[in-house]
Amino acid sequence: MTKEKILESFQKLGKVLMAPVLILPISGILVGVGSAFSNPNLIKSVPFLGSTFFVYLFSLMKDAGNVVNNNIPVIFAISIAYGFAKSEKGTAALASFLGYMTLNTVMGSFLVLKGTIDPDNLLTGQRSILGVLTLDTGVFGGIIIGLLVSYLHNKYYKIELPSVISLFNGTRFIPAITIIASSFVGLIMAFVFPPIQNALGAMSEFIVSTGSLGSFVYGTSERLLLPFGLHHFIYLPFFFTSLGGVEEIGGQVVEGAVNIYNAILNTPGANFDISVSRFLMNGKVIFAMFGLPGAALAMYKTALPANKKKVASLMIAAVIPCALMGISEPLEYSFLFVAPMLFGIHAILSGVAYLLTYIVSFNVVGSASFGGPFMSLIFNGIMGADRGSNWLWVIPLGALYFCLYYFIFKFAIIKWNLKTPGREVEDVVISGTVENTTDSKELLEAIIVAVGGKDNIEKVDACFTRLRITLKDPSKVESSTHFTEKLGANGVVNVPSGIQIIYGNKAAVYKTEMRELLEME
Repeated sequence: MTKEKILESFQKLGKVLMAPVLILPISGILVGVGSAFSNPNLIKSVPFLGSTFFVYLFSLMKDAGNVVNNNIPVIFAISIAYGFAKSEKGTAALASFLGYMTLNTVMGSFLVLKGTIDPDNLLTGQRSILGVLTLDTGVFGGIIIGLLVSYLHNKYYKIELPSVISLFNGTRFIPAITIIASSFVGLIMAFVFPPIQNALGAMSEFIVSTGSLGSFVYGTSERLLLPFGLHHFIYLPFFFTSLGGVEEIGGQVVEGAVNIYNAILNTPGANFDISVSRFLMNGKVIFAMFGLPGAALAMYKTALPANKKKVASLMIAAVIPCALMGISEPLEYSFLFVAPMLFGIHAILSGVAYLLTYIVSFNVVGSASFGGPFMSLIFNGIMGADRGSNWLWVIPLGALYFCLYYFIFKFAIIKWNLKTPGREVEDVVISGTVENTTDSKELLEAIIVAVGGKDNIEKVDACFTRLRITLKDPSKVESSTHFTEKLGANGVVNVPSGIQIIYGNKAAVYKTEMRELLEME
């Protein structure tokens, strides 16, 4: 496959995944607000937040938001299959859910029978997913199933089988073949994933023994493994095992970075230890509170003028949980698949953040377990200044990281014309001011006629601003001026497969209404 084809495939995948990515900010805000206002340190300072009403309210907010956060892989699987399916999209979505469950069930059952998974003693990376004990393959597993189902669906949804098994003709064949194929994938993953987990264990030993270099590797690898759902293999061993340190605090021997840090907080006179807190997301305070907001500003600044309002809404909703609670996935996923090189840059900068905070003994901690970057800065940083938090370093490091992310992202996006949210090359014929007084149904009926009629339309889709219509015979389309002067379009793009009509933020609504008019799924 050529470089251009690979890039095109990533961009197409990014567009398909934009739907679940747009769900993440609201879930992040719910979890972020719920976690922030149920923080024990905050409740000590503001006692009324500990009342039954607020405890219930913020607990329910966290649980509602985690419906999305805890099920991102299956959401990705469904979205990919639905987005890539040429037709009968509902069947593709159902099949992808069945495929994801089959993957986890077969993989988990096989490893339980083999003895790799002990239901009474789950190890790192083993957990219950939608009620099934299995290995957590993260969004990597969801993407594999989504791509597998979309391939099978597009190849077989019109299949005609021998009369004996004709019950499974057409779309009824898709769930059946999906379950069979996903079973094989589950068995393969049962052999492939455990060695990967063992390799990550060896990496943990390397990190703990190499000081400054280990901090850089820790931060970089934790981000790089996020898309594959393997990042917890980096930090969890340090959180809860002796890899994160063993110390005697208040007369008690404590092991694991989380346990040591909590013991320090609860022991008067005990000071923070950078050799322990370096594993508790100190670097995340810097890149989540300052770096990624700088990246968000760069994506807003480089968006096309017509898309800036929509991009601003997306970025603001993603920055809030990122800066307040360290829930960075909504913002990271907005550019991960459409511009993976940006994610690589982000991972390296994340590693440097952990390195710098280790060098200057920045003991603030940014994990959501400790209230997120903002709350940690206040309660563990500013209020823990006498324990050696060195929180003042957040000012120069934060300013540096905001500028680094902003200028690097902006340069890269423009230099390589990366398709971050709101950026799509629009080779359009721009119309003058057009007064359009027809209602949407009349307008869409006129568009259908203008593109050659109902029978000439194969597919209707939309992006941020364009109504995308795939046609059997593009030569039947009216001239560009017909759309701009008579049908109120801002412009048109003629492509080999059809036409793309620029209607700004109305494009998504027009897509849905046109599909209903054409009785498409």
